Amino acid sequence: MPFKKLSFAAILIGVSVSFSANSATLVVGKDTPAQTETQISLPLEDIERFAAVIAHVHRYYVEPIDDKKLFNYAISGMLASLDPHSDYLDEDALKDLETTTSGKFGGIGIEILPSDGFIKIISPIDDTPAYKAGIKAGDLIVRINGKLVRDMSLREAIDMIRGESGTKVRLTILRKAAKKPLEFNIEREDIKVKSVKTELYPGNYGYIRVSFFQSATRADLVSAIEQLQKKAGTPLKGIVLDLRNNPGGLLDSAVDITELFLDSKHLKYNGLVVYTKGRIPSSDIKATATGEDMLKGIPIVVLINEGTASAAEIVAGALQDQNRATLVGQKTFGKGSVQTVLGIDEKTALKLTTALYYTPSGRSIQATGIEPDIDLPDMEIPKPEVDPDEALISISEADLERHLVNKQSKEDAAKDADAAKKAANKKEQALLYTDFPLYEALNILKGLSTATNK
Repeated sequence: MPFKKLSFAAILIGVSVSFSANSATLVVGKDTPAQTETQISLPLEDIERFAAVIAHVHRYYVEPIDDKKLFNYAISGMLASLDPHSDYLDEDALKDLETTTSGKFGGIGIEILPSDGFIKIISPIDDTPAYKAGIKAGDLIVRINGKLVRDMSLREAIDMIRGESGTKVRLTILRKAAKKPLEFNIEREDIKVKSVKTELYPGNYGYIRVSFFQSATRADLVSAIEQLQKKAGTPLKGIVLDLRNNPGGLLDSAVDITELFLDSKHLKYNGLVVYTKGRIPSSDIKATATGEDMLKGIPIVVLINEGTASAAEIVAGALQDQNRATLVGQKTFGKGSVQTVLGIDEKTALKLTTALYYTPSGRSIQATGIEPDIDLPDMEIPKPEVDPDEALISISEADLERHLVNKQSKEDAAKDADAAKKAANKKEQALLYTDFPLYEALNILKGLSTATNK
């Protein structure tokens, strides 16, 4: 697969400064042998203005503050003003970034970003304290532990939400459907993300939930599919791939997973999975599929919603463009930018937006998202007070006292098989009330499977 791996180890780029009468010249070193050094001229007037601000802070600010903090604040503010995803990474932040992608980190398990002065939740991660507490994609955090987040930096918000396992954080949240702010008191945990889960439904229809793209996700997914096929006994008839509330993760992991469902011999757009475009040639990257379809062409339905973001949108967009899957749900989040980690020194770095993602057909994901093929609202069906299966009571000879027992073992086996089938069907029927989008996705998948086999 011709694709540049994204590493969270910082790329160290040397910078030297020289001064002339009216300007300062920054010479930025090359990060690859093929590149040339870049010269950037800064007016001395602006540098003097910056120095004047520092002098005034030192002289008049209510508390003494050292230069290191001031420069860190200046760098953070500059990057945060560019876009919601560019950021300054001090030593702790850089470690946090590496830890998150490995699958274990502390906190409550949410992906967030600044949004119009608030902190917006992209999505809660499966089985984390935030997920269990009822936090939803699209929620806006307005207070953290009672402190207003208005114009708070992303780093400040993250630092306040994270903490020692066993301690609690209080979030005040605005939600579209709620008439007043909601309060959540959530206990922090060491977050261990299990990124792949599976389930087998009647008729040999598989369900695969991918909650996050980590370095081990591809291997976990291959193992999960093999286990599903083994459990089914006979070939699977179709798969529901659930990417709802998947905030993304590693780009190369998302590409690897997309490849599992594509046959490189039967693809459009020269086999593209995703490509990026930026200002400089090194930002332009193409990822193509080179292998075979692990599922041998069986129908795939992909579940998406507004919490499907970044790398998850790449998977959904690629499968849609290559006519490999039917997308069901709501329009995705629209996070289609690429961040590169550039080292400032051995312990600090900056995370800078350097390019935009494009689907194989050339669609930009940024701020527009991926539209589903079948729009499906995230609605809840109220469960009836009386179970329909229990309301209709049927009585047979076997229910009567002192009935004659039929000792034919074949009939007993048939009854056992029928009971098992009814239990499985009841489990699927329960989805109507517990997960309506999945219930509908399975129905759509069955229709596609029937049409494919005609």
